[in-house]
Amino acid sequence: MCAHSSSANEVVEKIARQLYPFIAKKFVELREYNKAHNPCSNAALLYEIVQGLKHEFESLSNYETKLVFPAVQAVFDTKDNPDFNPTVNIDELQQLTQKKETLIREFVEDLQLEAEMLSLKKGHPIYSIIQVFTESFVAEKAQWNRMLLSWNKGCACFAKANNATAKGNQLSNSTRLHGTR
Repeated sequence: MCAHSSSANEVVEKIARQLYPFIAKKFVELREYNKAHNPCSNAALLYEIVQGLKHEFESLSNYETKLVFPAVQAVFDTKDNPDFNPTVNIDELQQLTQKKETLIREFVEDLQLEAEMLSLKKGHPIYSIIQVFTESFVAEKAQWNRMLLSWNKGCACFAKANNATAKGNQLSNSTRLHGTR
């Protein structure tokens, strides 16, 4: 197993098993708050933004926990398995997750602006959602992305996996061009 495996497992544990459930809980708290308090009638845009943010967050969370994190962890197992043939390209996975992260940050910015325009009280649960994204989510995802970048540049396991997926993509494209499968 690769030496980077334990640090990857720690970050995955922190993001997937602690941060993501905590954020999901914040959305539930907001829903419960809205049931107990009648949301103001001019808050339609605010809740539309919340729904967009929630959708992107859930999409990212599912994508990472079911595909990205297991794929990265599998790459680290290549050191002891010379026959390992990765099925996903980590670079492509990272590009997609970073696009989703950018969308999430944009939703959070819009949410903050709309909450301020509505003059919501500071105790409103919307601010808790904003805070967890602006502080915890951004910091944890930045750390994860720095680690991936470092591994892509200096980890033999990642180099092996990237080379294998690049060859697999070339072979796949070649067979499509020539009409054989």
